[in-house]
Amino acid sequence: MLVDLDKKFPELRKKILKPFMINCNPNIMSVISVIVAGLAGYFFYVGMPVIAGIMVLLNGFFDIIDGGIAKTYNKTSKLGDFVDHAFDRVADVLMFFGLALNPGIPLWLGSSMVIFILLVSYMGTQFQAIMNRRLYGGLFGRSDRCLFLSLIGIATLVFEESLYYGVWVITILSAFTFLQRFYVSYREIKKG
Repeated sequence: MLVDLDKKFPELRKKILKPFMINCNPNIMSVISVIVAGLAGYFFYVGMPVIAGIMVLLNGFFDIIDGGIAKTYNKTSKLGDFVDHAFDRVADVLMFFGLALNPGIPLWLGSSMVIFILLVSYMGTQFQAIMNRRLYGGLFGRSDRCLFLSLIGIATLVFEESLYYGVWVITILSAFTFLQRFYVSYREIKKG
C-alpha cells in the first residue's frame, strides 16, 4: 500500500528526505538500519514495545536514506542493491523474531508470523530472479509491515494487548500477501 502511495507522489519523498541526504557510502546507512533493527528486536523481546516501535521507525528511516543517498549521489550499483535487500531481510528477522520471542506472544504464532514475512520477501526475489524485475506489490509489503509494527509497539501505551492482536494481523495479512504475490508471479511467468 505504501509503495503505491510512493509511486503516486515520488516528489514528496524527495522533499522530505532532502535535508538528510549526505554524500557518504549508502552501505553505512544500511549497516545502521540493521543495528537499529537489532535494538528493536531486543526491546520487543524484553517487553519495552514503545521503545521498540520507535526503533522500527528509525530502521525504516535509515532504510529509505540508503537508497536516497545512492540515487542522489549516483552511487547505485548491483552490489549496493544486493546489500540493501540482504540487510532488509536481516532487519526483518531481528525485529519480528524479537517480537515473536516476547513472552506475551505464543511461540507458534510468532513463528508463523516470521515465516510468512520471509515468504512474502521470497516471492519478490524469486520473481526478480526469473523475470529480471522486482515484485513489490501486494496488500502488506515491507514498508506496510514495518509501519504497522511500529504503531502496535507504540499503541501499547493505551492498549496493552496491541502486540498480541497486532501479531495476528501481521500474520494474516502477510499470508494473504504471500498468496497474492504467488498468484501474480505464477501468472506473469506463465505468460513468459
